Amino acid sequence: MITDLRFPLLVVGLLGVTASVRIATGPIVRIRLPRSAARDSNAQVAGSGSRIAAESVAAIVSRDPFRIGRRPTLPAYDPQRLAEQLAPPPPKPTLILVGVMNGLEPSAVIEGLPGVEGSRVVRVGDVVAGLKVQRIADGRVIIAGMDTTWVLGVREPWKP
Repeated sequence: MITDLRFPLLVVGLLGVTASVRIATGPIVRIRLPRSAARDSNAQVAGSGSRIAAESVAAIVSRDPFRIGRRPTLPAYDPQRLAEQLAPPPPKPTLILVGVMNGLEPSAVIEGLPGVEGSRVVRVGDVVAGLKVQRIADGRVIIAGMDTTWVLGVREPWKP
């Protein structure tokens, strides 16, 4: 079995050595650069392909760290300000629907509204601490605010 593998290994080894010598002696593909515009007598001298708006140049120059005036830019760099933690957003309240009264003007009794002690009666369109009551129907209340939409159902203590 060892004698059966000698010839293929010898061929692969020779191919590898040949490829290595070829790569080491010269490039595989010749690359030719186009003639430069400076040497070409027929070529026209062209400026930059795109122009920068004056507003952009003014903004770049105003923030230049090597400006002639050598005055600091505004706002001044403050490493302590960067280290300050931003205050976390206020927690989202836990709203509980105590009861719903249907009729011509449906209303609901809700507990847990921010800034309100105890429960509060609300109607469609009411806004309490940035939370807007959008809909009251079928024993459910939809409240939107604080990047959240709550769909509250009446709590039934006999159901788990």
